[in-house]
Parts: sequence; structure tokens; C-alpha cells
Amino acid sequence: MAKETLKERLKKKKEELKARSQQGAIYFQKADTTVRVRILNMGEEEEFIKEVTQFYLGSDIKGVISPDTYGEPCGINEAYEELKNSDEDDERELASKFSPRNRYLAFCVFYKSEKGGEIDENLSPKFILLSSGVYQEILEKYLDESEWGDMTDPKDGYDIKITRTGSGKMDTEYSVTPCKNTPTPKGFTGVYNLDEEVRKIMPSYEKTKEYINQYLGLDPEDEPDAGRGKKIIKKKIIKKKKSDLDS
Repeated sequence: MAKETLKERLKKKKEELKARSQQGAIYFQKADTTVRVRILNMGEEEEFIKEVTQFYLGSDIKGVISPDTYGEPCGINEAYEELKNSDEDDERELASKFSPRNRYLAFCVFYKSEKGGEIDENLSPKFILLSSGVYQEILEKYLDESEWGDMTDPKDGYDIKITRTGSGKMDTEYSVTPCKNTPTPKGFTGVYNLDEEVRKIMPSYEKTKEYINQYLGLDPEDEPDAGRGKKIIKKKIIKKKKSDLDS
């Protein structure tokens, strides 16, 4: 095997660094916590929260924002569709374990305390992942011009506090509390481009293939054809891996 050139090694290192930065680019709120944020301004007539397609691939990989958000090829989605449309019950059951979900991303300034004041520079700016219920509450506040209005306005906007209680699927609840009107914190008063920011954290097609292979315990050489639109999962591997994922 030929030795890798310096450029090849540096290119691989660049991809590894990008992958690590993507994994830490979204804030996932823990159970029984309150976080205070300021949603950043995306410009007039521009939406400030992005609906995305997310796959959750277990505690090691966690949530992955799919390129399918923009109608682009995604290795995870290809595997999901392959399994979902299978004639085999166990393969359809496996697909249900990582089915896509609609989630919402807001690009925010984070505070160290729910009382406001000091900015958490390690988190700002960063995306926060929102449930559909929280997204709806935020929209209700935004559209209520007589009481609250545009929370992203650099001069007259306001912070919001998001409280999460519970940790399970059945007992988790969220609430949104608006704070008094204050200017956007200094250093974050510019106009941001939401789609550009989302694309910065969205993995490439090749990376989504790596993620799904890792999740399913597949080696790339196990794939009968690496081309898009081809069968990508061998039944014997899926049946073997199903028991591992169930454990």
C-alpha cells in the first residue's frame, strides 16, 4: 500500500476536525434545566428558526442533521429507506429505531445564568435544538405584537428562557418564558444567514455514510455497491446487528 502524502494526511485531518466541530455545534438541553438565550437576527422578512431533518444514532453519535434538509443525498436516509421498504419484518423494525424526525434550530447567544448578564462565550453563538412545541410557543410570542413581538430585534427584542422538565418520552415538558426588552448583546448585533450557519454544521454525504456504518456496525467493504440508489445493506449483516441494537 502506497504511503499517504502530506496533503492526503492533512485533508483527512481537516475532515476529522470538521466532524468534531459538527458534533459540538448544537446545544441539547438536559432534563430539569432552564436555559436563557437570545435568538439572533436573520434580517427582515427572513425566518429565524430552521426546520431540519434529524436522525438520532444512539448515545455515541447522537443527533445528526441530514443533508436531506435541503433535498440533498444522505447516506443515513438511504439506509433508512432501504430498510423501511424491505420485505423483511426485522429490517423494517430496525429502520424504526433511527427514523427521521423534524426538529428546529435557532442560532443563539447563551447566558451563563438564567438571570442573564454574563454571556457564555463557549456556547455563543451556537444552535439550540428545539421541539415542535417550543417552536410553536416562540412563534406565538413573535406574532403577539401587542404584548411581545420580534424577539430577534437588535434594539427592542428580548431574551427567552426555555425550561425543560422530565427526561422520558412521556414525561418531558417544555415552557418558554420571555424576558424584558433589552438590546442584543454587544458583538452579536449583526445580521446572520441562517442557511449558511446550518450548512456549516451539516455533514457531507460521505460523512453520513460513515455515521450509518458506525451505527449499524458495518464495514464499508461489506457494502455490495457504494453507489447512490443501490442496495446498501446485506441482510445477513442486518439480522446479526439487530440483536446488538436491541440489547
